[in-house]
Amino acid sequence: MKAKSIVLCILSLLLFNISSFAAVVIPKTAIWKYKANGSNQGSGWRNTTYNDASWTSGAAELGYGDSPVTTITASKITYYFRNTVNISNPAQYSNFTVNLRRDDGIVVYVNGIEVIRNNMPTGTILYNTLASTNCSDDGATIFTFTLPSSSFINGNNVIAAEVHNDAKTSSDITFELELLSNLSGAPTITRGPYIQSTTAGTTILKWRTNTACDSKVQWGSTSTYGNSKTDASLVTDHEIQITGLAANSKYFYSIGTTSAVIQGNTANFLWTAPTTGSTQKVRVWALGDFGVGTAAQQSVVNSYVTYLGANKNDMWLWLGDNAYNTGTDAEYQSNVFNIYGNQFKSWNFYPALGNHDYGNAGYKTAATLGTGFPYFSIFNLPTTGQAGGLSSGTEKYYSYNWANIHFIALDSYGAQNNSTSPMYTWLQNDLAANTQKWTIVYFHHPPYSKGTHNSDTELELKDMRTNIVPLLETYKVDLVLNGHSHTYERSYFMHGHYGLESTFNSSMIVQTGDGNAVPYLKDATHNGTVYAVCGVGGKSSSATTTGYPHNAMIKSFTSLNGSIAFEITGDSLVYKFLKSDGTIPDQFKMIKPSTPRLSTENEESTIEELTIYPNPTSGIVNIRTGSMDITSIEVYNAIGKLILTDEVYNEKSFDLSNYANGEYIIIAKTNNNTFTRKILLNK
Repeated sequence: MKAKSIVLCILSLLLFNISSFAAVVIPKTAIWKYKANGSNQGSGWRNTTYNDASWTSGAAELGYGDSPVTTITASKITYYFRNTVNISNPAQYSNFTVNLRRDDGIVVYVNGIEVIRNNMPTGTILYNTLASTNCSDDGATIFTFTLPSSSFINGNNVIAAEVHNDAKTSSDITFELELLSNLSGAPTITRGPYIQSTTAGTTILKWRTNTACDSKVQWGSTSTYGNSKTDASLVTDHEIQITGLAANSKYFYSIGTTSAVIQGNTANFLWTAPTTGSTQKVRVWALGDFGVGTAAQQSVVNSYVTYLGANKNDMWLWLGDNAYNTGTDAEYQSNVFNIYGNQFKSWNFYPALGNHDYGNAGYKTAATLGTGFPYFSIFNLPTTGQAGGLSSGTEKYYSYNWANIHFIALDSYGAQNNSTSPMYTWLQNDLAANTQKWTIVYFHHPPYSKGTHNSDTELELKDMRTNIVPLLETYKVDLVLNGHSHTYERSYFMHGHYGLESTFNSSMIVQTGDGNAVPYLKDATHNGTVYAVCGVGGKSSSATTTGYPHNAMIKSFTSLNGSIAFEITGDSLVYKFLKSDGTIPDQFKMIKPSTPRLSTENEESTIEELTIYPNPTSGIVNIRTGSMDITSIEVYNAIGKLILTDEVYNEKSFDLSNYANGEYIIIAKTNNNTFTRKILLNK
């Protein structure tokens, strides 16, 4: 009996290994029938009974403008593709995987039934329907979809696809589709992969499979990997931390079992954190109240991806109410993971909690003060100080560093926030220990809002304003981001407003203006903070409360969807509110100059290879750049007004003798960095 059991175990393992592999049903380079004359094919072309004998044939990749294998007619809106494959007993497979590339939009049908729609509008698709957006990736991205075995019949199956341009004058289209069958019992990915708690040397990869299995991650600087780590535990929710990574580096990875790779292509990559304190450009995307599963939510991420273009996104901040309506695991799946599948593969993200993530269980109730909600099992957040922040010991609130930025996520609903509470004490200690130039804080309930919520009357908002905001301003926090109100609101560069809206006055405005034409100047004498409300990542409303717009707000918008995109490079912050249609109705800049050491009359002040002298000066200022590639110089007065700008190559001088005595800010820009110093004019 014992020997027989061993044999059965070996056979089971062999069967598992066999079932772990997917079989190719339609290869990437398959021959497709296609129609490329721009004609109206109606709906019959996608059915199994349609006769496509007169259509042209060609091997994928099919398209024009990007040197595909087969060049098809250009300048049409819609192109049609058909392929017939024989599948014997599709019920034997657990499901099927579709890997496709498209430029611009695509709809895929199996036996006349729509199964995939990507970058296309909702509603009926006609022959002259335009794609939702222009594909910034030129069709290079591989999109992966899972189809149930019930999508197919025993015998011949017709896979039909229509690819749409976003304009008739589009310069290119791309079509490539691969179909794989997954044998019953083989694990498939139902969530993720997603990246957690990345530092300069470590990261965590998480994913979920439909059946319990072991875990394996491979990674490397190229798609040939070279490193791997396994976990023998049989689980459906997988988590592997990889270590020994280099700072500010790109790594490709694959995930799967010890027997097979389940997912791994050029879309699976991650970036490690830069060295703490470095001054490179950091791009951040932030939005709240997004997980609703609507077209509006999709249009918001589409607008940011288009805005981002070929640039990498460093950080993705969630401002709470991430999954509607009550933050269940199923809602996180349908309204978050299913929407942002491609972003999760490669973007670092850090969530904060909202009331909906707590199932609307009540502000600081016994249940909410606990952790019995899906959020706490789904995510793995930096609570032990491993990412540069102070250890919090809870995923309710935490902090981390990225380059020269200190990020802090707080809990405005499920944590006590008075001056004797654990969160307050931790926050005070964390802020006191922070040495980074920039400090960004985010939480769900805004201290200032007159949108769909009222910060004068609602306790969650009042408590954060009266208890937490004074602490943030004591430690000179630069930017505070919130959601909750389904509007967009952005404050003045302000300080010291802790009461009702009626108590706000001009003395609390540190620097007038919207911060765009004249950047906000943040230094020892200008201790201001900007507060922004962006609860329109999926939700939106025209409703407002008494007092709208809030007196502290310089910009307020309703009835729209959008997100926040900002960049920090060295001493400079550039902030934009990006609407779902791609327009930018609000933006500002903030300059945070380094504190200089004022030298003697003829001593030179040096920033790396940038030399500025004399300092102090009686008027003439000399700039010598050495080998550093300085592209421009800007000079601001003490209130942040731009007074001079010029291009600098090898050596340059400018004259301040016509300006008043005092301190001036000199900003030297390169392609990758911004260097800021003060100079004293003393005529």
